[in-house]
Amino acid sequence: MKRLFLTVTLLLSVASGAAAAQQPVYVAAYDFPPFFSDTLETDVTTELVDLLNTSQSSYEFIIQAIPPNGRYQALSENGCCDVILFESPIWGWQERALDIASTLPLLKGRERLVTKKVAGRTQAFFDNLKGKTLGGVRGYHYLMAGEILDSAEVAERYDIYLADSRITNVRMLLGGRIDAAVLNDELLSALRNASVNYLDQLFVSEQIEHEYEMSVLIAPNKNISRDEMQRLLRDLARDGRLDTLFARFNLQRFQIYRR
Repeated sequence: MKRLFLTVTLLLSVASGAAAAQQPVYVAAYDFPPFFSDTLETDVTTELVDLLNTSQSSYEFIIQAIPPNGRYQALSENGCCDVILFESPIWGWQERALDIASTLPLLKGRERLVTKKVAGRTQAFFDNLKGKTLGGVRGYHYLMAGEILDSAEVAERYDIYLADSRITNVRMLLGGRIDAAVLNDELLSALRNASVNYLDQLFVSEQIEHEYEMSVLIAPNKNISRDEMQRLLRDLARDGRLDTLFARFNLQRFQIYRR
């Protein structure tokens, strides 16, 4: 009996030691559907974190929700987080004195103007935004007249209502509270799987306003290196799980990482 007790104790000690050996990796995540959102049934970041945690035992990835304009502080030397998924280096990172590393790009995204579908409305609606109220999101970056501007700068030049979520922008469009909003094609594609049918009520511009590549950004001297992050993504890509994840959200046509 004593030997059995010692054996069980030893096994529990080994299991506890293995769990304790996992290095926590904190993932900064802000509202950016379909990549992260608490208003959708699920999102890409949450499911990718699940895949990362079940595919290896060296790291434990933990999501830390932050506001969009808090992402630079989150990945700073004294910030709360180690990485941010599905982020573009051109979204304000160059202006920060942060030595941020980046994996190979995962997806190529696009943004365009969207309005409510109204009988007789044509593409000419998007030709002139004067007198129209736009919808945007606080902390986002937009390509306006050839410049990448943060939301505060956009608000100085345009009549724009800044919400906390693009899903809020969609609901305001459909409610007639704003005239147009900048939405990403990835969200429009993912909404085909949503329980609420938004797409039939939206009229989408044919003109692409902004294109960008999204990768994983890694803070320096934190809990995981760029090479390790790249290796974990490569492993998921090799066995097809990354492809399956993107397909669940109708993002296959945006995918550029397939190694």
